[in-house]
Amino acid sequence: MYPLHYLALGDSLTVGVGVPTFDQGFVEHYVCLSKQTLKKCIQYKKYARSGATTGDVLNMLNSPIVTEYVKYADVITITAGGNDLLNAAKIFMQTGNEKIISNVLEQSQNNYSSIMKRIHHMDKQKDFIIRLTNLYNPFPNIPMGEEGIKTFNSLIDNFSQYKNVKVADIYSIFKGNEKALLTRGGIHPNSRGYYQMALAFHKLGYFPLAR
Repeated sequence: MYPLHYLALGDSLTVGVGVPTFDQGFVEHYVCLSKQTLKKCIQYKKYARSGATTGDVLNMLNSPIVTEYVKYADVITITAGGNDLLNAAKIFMQTGNEKIISNVLEQSQNNYSSIMKRIHHMDKQKDFIIRLTNLYNPFPNIPMGEEGIKTFNSLIDNFSQYKNVKVADIYSIFKGNEKALLTRGGIHPNSRGYYQMALAFHKLGYFPLAR
């Protein structure tokens, strides 16, 4: 039986920042859940960096190693966008220029669009699925942040129109549960939060890998 190949691209959420070194992040949880459903061995690879923006993830696709893995991947997950908004928020707080938020949202959408096109235009020989995630809000008490995240999430939902692409709604899972699912005083999920992320991906199903 041939193994399935899973490629996880992204930022600190894919790295698994926020949990102790040997604890599982969402990628490892997702692998376990996927094995149970698909009844196959799954080999996975992470290409991720803390602080990575949508532009950084797009640049990862310039690496020959990454593009080779994309070609053979049956499952691809992407986490990106949170750092774009965090960086924009920092500039906004310094300058008060609201245009920076709309500019970053537009650039994030363009980067995601380029990522999707690059992956779909690669010479992939088999069925594959791509799973994206929207953003949760680690600062629910800041109205400007909430507004930016809701706008980003509506933009990311549009990519579910691509073939075999689905978006996990972790915004709704974390909303009102920040204390239970995020590290204390932090912006990253804790172990429970990462499991909930993986579960959200898992519940999107695996069609056409599993019918």
